[in-house]
Amino acid sequence: MAKDTRGKIIQSALSSFATRGYEGTTLSQISDLVGIQKPSLYNHFSGKAELFLTVAEKVLNEMLDVMEDSWETHKDEEIGRRLYLVLAESTSFIIQEHEGLIYRRLLLFPPLDLKVDLQALVQNGDQTIDQLLKKVYEQAESEGEVRDLRFSVFRASFYCLMDGLFTESIIYGGEEFRERFEGSWDVFWRGISAGQ
Repeated sequence: MAKDTRGKIIQSALSSFATRGYEGTTLSQISDLVGIQKPSLYNHFSGKAELFLTVAEKVLNEMLDVMEDSWETHKDEEIGRRLYLVLAESTSFIIQEHEGLIYRRLLLFPPLDLKVDLQALVQNGDQTIDQLLKKVYEQAESEGEVRDLRFSVFRASFYCLMDGLFTESIIYGGEEFRERFEGSWDVFWRGISAGQ
């Protein structure tokens, strides 16, 4: 029962933080959504800050799962296509209504009093992405698919592409975003590919 209530609180908080932001969300609103009294929230979370950090961590972990699952699911694809699909599927996750809004908020507009904690959370997530990118890089290098470049250059380029596309997804939708995605990917892959 307590685990179910905690899960409902997290889901309701995700929805509320995504639509109202951190500052615009109150614990009373969340408790109303869950159907419990506000004091009952404190059986699960010490306050709004801990709840937001829990939601942010949940969304970040889901994003990392999407990237890792994509890499494993498409293991029979050639390396460029496999990396393209990791990027495409993580971008699709970011475009999702609530999860994407939370991810954008924690990256672009973090609550000031949680900025340090959120940066630490994101840097932890980056370590997981770094491990995935290292696998990509080592496979691409062993197969002769990438030109002679350091891993740090490959990693920095991928992060700039990914973060740029995440930002573009806020501004553009539909065909306009698709065109930007494809064009950016093409320039990135041509820049690192040994075959170009």
